[in-house]
Amino acid sequence: MNQSQQELRRAAAKAFMESLDQLGMSLSSPEEEVSEAKPAPASHAKTAPQKPPASASLTVEELEDAVADIEQFIQGIQNQNSEA
Repeated sequence: MNQSQQELRRAAAKAFMESLDQLGMSLSSPEEEVSEAKPAPASHAKTAPQKPPASASLTVEELEDAVADIEQFIQGIQNQNSEA
């Protein structure tokens, strides 16, 4: 694996961990603190979702989308590891 690929993997892993940290903070914090949190920069080509109002809660669809993104990320890492 060349250095460029390793740097991309590190950047993707860092962005993923930051997203997980932000998710953890938003799930454990009161709504007032969540509304002040900065959104993590998007590292994929999808359109960034609009920020919901502070009174809105997560929907099942949003959680399913998040799970799908995480599963896709993990599968990508596993595929890269099996190729190495």
